[in-house]
Amino acid sequence: ASALALVLGPLPRPVVFTGAQRPLAEVRTDARQNLVDAVFAATLPVPEVGIAFASRVLRGTRAMKRDAWALAAFDSPNCAPLVELGVDVGVAPHVRPAGVLAPFDPRLETRVLAVRVFPGLDPALVRGAVRSGLKGLVLEAYGTGNLPHLAGSLIPALEEARARGVPVLVVSQCPRGFVDMGRYAGGAAAAAAGALSGGDMTTEAALAKMMIGLGRHGAGPDLKAWLERDVVGEVTCP
Repeated sequence: ASALALVLGPLPRPVVFTGAQRPLAEVRTDARQNLVDAVFAATLPVPEVGIAFASRVLRGTRAMKRDAWALAAFDSPNCAPLVELGVDVGVAPHVRPAGVLAPFDPRLETRVLAVRVFPGLDPALVRGAVRSGLKGLVLEAYGTGNLPHLAGSLIPALEEARARGVPVLVVSQCPRGFVDMGRYAGGAAAAAAGALSGGDMTTEAALAKMMIGLGRHGAGPDLKAWLERDVVGEVTCP
């Protein structure tokens, strides 16, 4: 959903994903209701890529799967649902306005990697990835974007990435909140080494945006502008 939304750009009408946690043929299934909700959502003035699940429509670029066992499997922690389907139908005020569909552009760069930062992560592994022909890196950092900068520092790896023209986008491991690169020394050092803030983007959206951006713009100032601006509601820009 994140990738399709960013590939398509502004939309004149809804594009709705759905699925189910239990098979359609079972008596106790969520498939029928989800399908009905998805078809109904496609008739609403919600010109976005959405996920219809468990009586809600979530913005595709903000959604993540949060539960493998519950019927309400998806959530969008930093963005309220676009539609609430209860006794009444509630369409949220933050739904994006209709746009003009641009010509389809399928270009994307698949040599992109996401790395979840953890205590004890060997920086040599990140440097090895940077040297392997990697074209873009997404780092899932602590909290508001803090990264190791003392023992086991990742900063030299980020400096090498910048020297090799490999863009680095920093997102948070936390489902809620956003990256503020200046809040802690590690984040500030990463920003000084050329890393960009992903704000409150999900990892899914950040990866899709990096792949599409590299495919369309290459690794240069146009890519930086693409990564830092809000394209289809995937990030809250200050």
